[in-house]
Amino acid sequence: MAVARHVERFEFVPESTEHLEEWMGELVGDPRGWINLLPGFVAEPEREGPGLFSVFGGRQPGVSMCTWIPPRPGRRGPPVTTVGILHSLGGPVRATLIERGLDVPPRWRVDQDHARRGLIALVPTNEPHSVVLGWLLPAGSELSNVELTGSWQAEVHLRR
Repeated sequence: MAVARHVERFEFVPESTEHLEEWMGELVGDPRGWINLLPGFVAEPEREGPGLFSVFGGRQPGVSMCTWIPPRPGRRGPPVTTVGILHSLGGPVRATLIERGLDVPPRWRVDQDHARRGLIALVPTNEPHSVVLGWLLPAGSELSNVELTGSWQAEVHLRR
């Protein structure tokens, strides 16, 4: 039997995340949901085709998607919060973030840095939501290779 999901969507800017942090707090109490964060981007003009060099792979234009999953019991050890960034940059990205001054915070543990599955980090449950967002949003912006507007959309996935 499929579980019914409800999605709450709203826009915000990184300077004002209070409403988003309230949702994060609510999901900590009921960890069956998650939040996807999508940066706003300036639409690119339509192209005639993919272009000659697209067949050789490499970077594809794209916007990143960040995900926050509330604390859930880990496979080994205490519950952890999980954050992830799905991107289209075509390779591991932690070195790119380090170069840009956005390395994963020291108390966090990188669980995965993969070209197709993205960057995933495990965050201590006592890390303030503002600290998590203070890294996740700039990192997600840096891993997008299209022009961004500065606003974000949150998609709060709830089990109803």
